[in-house]
Amino acid sequence: METFVGREKEFKTLRERLNDNTSTITVIYGRRRVGKSELLRQAYNDVPTLYFEGLENQSKSKQLVNFISQLTYQVKAIETPCEPMSSWHEAFKLLIPIIRNKNYVIIFDEFQWMANYRQEIISDLKMVWDQYLSRAGKISLILCGSIASFMIKNVIRGKALYGRTDQVIHVKPFTLNEAQKMLPRFLHDELLESYMLVGGIPKYLELVSKYSSLYQALQELAFSENGYFIEEYKRIFLSHFGKNEEYQKIIEILAEYPYGLTRKEIAEHTNIPLGGGLSTFLFNLESSGFIRSYKPLDKDEDTKLKKYCLQDSYLRFYFAFIKPNKNKIESGQSDIFYRITQSNAFYSYLGRSFEYLCIDHAKKISMLLGFSGIDYSVGPYFESRSSRNQGIQIDLVFNRADKVLSLCEIKYTKTSIGTQVIDETKQKEVLLEKKYARSIQKVLITKSPPTKDLLNTHYFYKIILASELV
Repeated sequence: METFVGREKEFKTLRERLNDNTSTITVIYGRRRVGKSELLRQAYNDVPTLYFEGLENQSKSKQLVNFISQLTYQVKAIETPCEPMSSWHEAFKLLIPIIRNKNYVIIFDEFQWMANYRQEIISDLKMVWDQYLSRAGKISLILCGSIASFMIKNVIRGKALYGRTDQVIHVKPFTLNEAQKMLPRFLHDELLESYMLVGGIPKYLELVSKYSSLYQALQELAFSENGYFIEEYKRIFLSHFGKNEEYQKIIEILAEYPYGLTRKEIAEHTNIPLGGGLSTFLFNLESSGFIRSYKPLDKDEDTKLKKYCLQDSYLRFYFAFIKPNKNKIESGQSDIFYRITQSNAFYSYLGRSFEYLCIDHAKKISMLLGFSGIDYSVGPYFESRSSRNQGIQIDLVFNRADKVLSLCEIKYTKTSIGTQVIDETKQKEVLLEKKYARSIQKVLITKSPPTKDLLNTHYFYKIILASELV
């Protein structure tokens, strides 16, 4: 199955750029397994293309050898340099006679690996691009990377290429609607659980799609020896952050606190100094899509009172169920996951995961509520003071520019939702009314349909069923 499914918008953007009359630079970034490389192959499979991929965690000299090897494989007529090259400046100049007076796409994939996470390659590329490549023909240069922090800081915002980038594409995980295209045989509830357990990562959805059911897929992929998801944590973390223990410490502590921790609390739990180093770690994790921050409603974006939570569905699933069962998996016990699904802990986990899913689909919810054209900030509500044991008090709140707060109560239950949900929501409504001079719009988002008694109260402005989020 092609991971291009669901990337129609990005595909169209890349194809339209081919019609430009000048040479252009496009930057593409997104976490691993999200389908960037497949998108590039699909977008440029019928045009002259030179494709280069960096080597993970290899030296500059090996990257240069790899670059020359890939070049000579793709362009048979080019002569291999007699002496090993020592600079990217000279290596990039080898492209000039190949592309002269032609239309070419040049792709540097896993660009952060080619660069060894350093600035040198970018400065050399800038010089060769300005002086030679951009003038040699009509060239589309694609810089693609899976380490978002490197691509943002050094490529998009870096001095060398500042002002030279023509477009930036952030390839994100699929939405529920896009995931459905990869799991066409799954009914709604199974699609919902698939998204809550492994997220919208195309590679993961592709693996799951090969099985007749979600639970069979996860039993084989996550709870059987040599299952793909068992070692995926090590694979994605080593490729993103090497062996830096601080990143793992942060992820592991956030896995213990599903309602999030502040920077100060993270520092206390991990013994990472509360300073610039921690800020860098958090930025790198958040830009890579592994964690997400939320600010109090009454604070600015740069507040230090933000809370950080695990965003990645697979990581949450790994720490909740795969890692605690490693010994059972390695001993060859059978039906581990099937037994897990019968527990109250699993259903509670689905309830919290449904809250995350709704946060991920905030844009869709704003459309269903009819205010998508109004500026808003969105996230769980929590008090601005440290609240280590209180957790997030309101599932989801939209703070709208039209002076309205949309309070969303989120429920994932096996049975229909009755009028008891009103008392819970009223407490939260009072909390917001006391603190903010805003109109409160009450919304219920639920997996199961409401009872007639609840509908007859007309308490909620709108009741959104999970099926409407697709």
